[in-house]
Amino acid sequence: MAKQDPNAIGFAVVGLGMGRHHCRSIREAAGAELVAICDIDPGRRAKAAQDYGCRTYASVDELLQDDDVQVVNVAVPTGLHADVAIRVAQSGRHVICEKPLDVNLEKADALIAACDDFGVKLASIFQRRLHPLSKRIKEAVDAGRLGTPHWADIHLYWYRTDGYYAGGNPPGWKGTFKMDGGGACMNQGIHSIDFIGWVMGGVASVYAKTGTFTHAIEAEDVGSVLVTFKNGALGNITCTTSAYPGLTNDFHIFGNRGSIALMDEKVIAWRIMREDGDKDAELAEERELQALYPGSDSSGAADPMAVGFDGHTVHVEDMVRAIHENRDPIITGRDARHAVEICVAIQESARTGREITLDSAR
Repeated sequence: MAKQDPNAIGFAVVGLGMGRHHCRSIREAAGAELVAICDIDPGRRAKAAQDYGCRTYASVDELLQDDDVQVVNVAVPTGLHADVAIRVAQSGRHVICEKPLDVNLEKADALIAACDDFGVKLASIFQRRLHPLSKRIKEAVDAGRLGTPHWADIHLYWYRTDGYYAGGNPPGWKGTFKMDGGGACMNQGIHSIDFIGWVMGGVASVYAKTGTFTHAIEAEDVGSVLVTFKNGALGNITCTTSAYPGLTNDFHIFGNRGSIALMDEKVIAWRIMREDGDKDAELAEERELQALYPGSDSSGAADPMAVGFDGHTVHVEDMVRAIHENRDPIITGRDARHAVEICVAIQESARTGREITLDSAR
């Protein structure tokens, strides 16, 4: 079965848990064609063949014999990301890796190095950065509109059932250190952790307390972290999967000239002082942003598959353009590394009871 469009970039997806989002995003993306999927579960493969009309493979080795595959989206359990993606890179294919790159920096760095060595592109899924509201916030901070930021926080109040943690392929991999790298922080919270680190210019140190209160898992279902950012500002990261029935994902940033507050994708406050002191214009800007970003019905607060896949589609279309234009993807492996570094430091701090300074801040 040849590609339907010979001019399209051929994509494959490995892992059909969150990989189902990737399949839908590839189908929606301009210039991309889903030509194959790979999963060890025969039932998942049969369903994918029916849903997407593409070739199916039971092993990565088989998949990599398919000459139509130019990009592989890696969506296996986190602790296998680097293992699978390095094999893809060694075959000369480009990689889109689901968040995070892997469970530790050694494996993340090995993946980045392999893609460099074999001359292939490595993109990481951190679609929160790509949301128009996220871009507006980053632009406002970088332009100095908030003055000097002195505080930023994220509070992710989500819920996951016992069935969620018991499921998966292999069963029970979520919430383990070996395969998930942690719990609520590394898995559910990492998009927000990446976002706050990106907006604030990086994290310098963390002091974390974590606990497991409502689930029979190895890692945390509650984590709270005091943060010092590289710019000297303070902050907090709080992530939980024990907030029944699944509530909000909040963000705040305060500077000496303004404040921004979000609840999920809804603007709660956008108050930034104007140079001319015009309060009416200040309030008008806030009303404009609140009208533009009133919130969204799609949320992963209770169901991970309820998250919209539009951000994944942006990543796929960007990879298509990156290949044609011979440039880096919009979020590279090196861009994604800092989120792993933060989460690894959170686990070390919780384990040792010490504040941990990140190597990238030394």
